[in-house]
Amino acid sequence: YRNMIKNPFKFGTVVDEPYFTNRKVEMGKVKSVLNSDNHLIIISPRRFGKTSLVQKVIKRTERPSLYLDLQLVTGTEDFASQLLRKLYRIYPFEKIKQLIKHFRILPSISLNPLSNEVDISFHTITSTAILLEDVLNLIENISKKDNKIIVILDEFQEIKSIEKELDRKLRSIIQHHQNINYVFLGSQEHLMRDIFEKKKSPFYHFGNLLLLGKIPHLEFLAYLSEGFSIISNDS
Repeated sequence: YRNMIKNPFKFGTVVDEPYFTNRKVEMGKVKSVLNSDNHLIIISPRRFGKTSLVQKVIKRTERPSLYLDLQLVTGTEDFASQLLRKLYRIYPFEKIKQLIKHFRILPSISLNPLSNEVDISFHTITSTAILLEDVLNLIENISKKDNKIIVILDEFQEIKSIEKELDRKLRSIIQHHQNINYVFLGSQEHLMRDIFEKKKSPFYHFGNLLLLGKIPHLEFLAYLSEGFSIISNDS
């Protein structure tokens, strides 16, 4: 019978209430940056709640957002395709379709009958940087100054392994954007610091840095006590 009781704790996935634990100070910092013209960098080990923290703040602002884990990106072409696919999820098909006509390389777009989602692919042997530039500029153009799109790039330290010089190309594109807040998440501190704190890096001091530590002992203890109280009451 006890095995059938619902576990009040949740680990290893993006979480919200009632599984999200405190982080009020950090939420305030994230909200402050996202309400400005600045970008945000969050560094912490895996499973410290970076993504959950950002998603919770965004949910409260009710602003549109695109999330992409760079560990799942196989190349620059795939980077562009995945971002464009996610953009289709939050904006009307016809609106984006009209804007894509201005792309220098037109993508192949089809509706997957099994997933009911848009499949996107580019067929090119030319510079893949053009694809990413067109997609990111599309996001910039479709976004609004008073309701900016938030682009979340998780495990951003992987940017250097996707394609040589991609960090430099990406920086040259997004440095001109005024209608997007970029959020860079990373779990390998030394690599993230190389990207954002070395003077020779293209992303040197590109955003506000937040180091996410462990949840304070007393706050986490209170969360555990409440969770075990739920188990006790249910049983």
